[in-house]
Amino acid sequence: MSNPLLTPPPTTLPPMPFEHLLDQAAADLPGTLEQAGPNLLVALDLDGTLLTVDGATPRSKQAVAQLQDAGAHVVLSTGRGINATLPVLEEVGIRDGWAVCSNGAITLQITDGHAQAVQRFDFDPQPTISTIVTEFPDAFFGCERLPMGYWLSRPFPPGELLEDEHTVIVKDIADVASTRTTKLIVRELNVTRDEFAQRIGQLDLPGVEIAVGWTAWLDVSAEGVTKASGLEALREQLGVPETGTVAIGDGTNDLAMLQWAHHGVAMQGASDEVKAAANAVTGPAEYDGAPAVMAALLGKR
Repeated sequence: MSNPLLTPPPTTLPPMPFEHLLDQAAADLPGTLEQAGPNLLVALDLDGTLLTVDGATPRSKQAVAQLQDAGAHVVLSTGRGINATLPVLEEVGIRDGWAVCSNGAITLQITDGHAQAVQRFDFDPQPTISTIVTEFPDAFFGCERLPMGYWLSRPFPPGELLEDEHTVIVKDIADVASTRTTKLIVRELNVTRDEFAQRIGQLDLPGVEIAVGWTAWLDVSAEGVTKASGLEALREQLGVPETGTVAIGDGTNDLAMLQWAHHGVAMQGASDEVKAAANAVTGPAEYDGAPAVMAALLGKR
């Protein structure tokens, strides 16, 4: 599971004892939150939240298993596409359940270890690509194509795209922009992350949702499609009350999800913007901040 170019590197924060994180997580839980069981849905971001650069920690795997055993719905909620999500489902032991992929554009149902896309939302990427390429003519573009894989305008830097080589095809940029997609990705190597975010924010990009990553990387999805929209549809389908929703994340693509949840928890390494959208903050991934929250939820039983 190691991929430091996709998963944010460890923070430089000093060690945080797990027992302290657990106590803090328990103290932060609202009294109105449902107990661990069928009325609880726990949405987990992956990179920088559930996963470290070395994958899921033993505490993460144990906490996911214990929540599932308690009857709770543990839902992976990620910007990753299907192909990059499937190995994580296997690693953390989710053989039955759900995952929200591509920032809400795809919902997977997992049955006995087999995943099927049961909902998808796509859009026409051509107007967005045309606008961005005028500002960043050297940018890399990729459009997600189902059942899995990408069409790329040029090969992405090594290690930056978690896709099997057989599911990635390099095409002329006009071809990449010519077909509807569930997610458009943009990568720029010539500017810093902050400059990239500032310049992207100044562009007129109607009809889409955008989220800048921890590098000069942009995810684009259809208007109204976020992790929150995918999770809300799933919550209604499963009959989980609004007071039974928990979300843990660290990125700008987690903002809507954290605000949607009855109890949103940001990772300590997240930006101030992300922390402000949450109800609480837990330790970074390398110190098992997310498992501490999950263990606290189990303590409510």
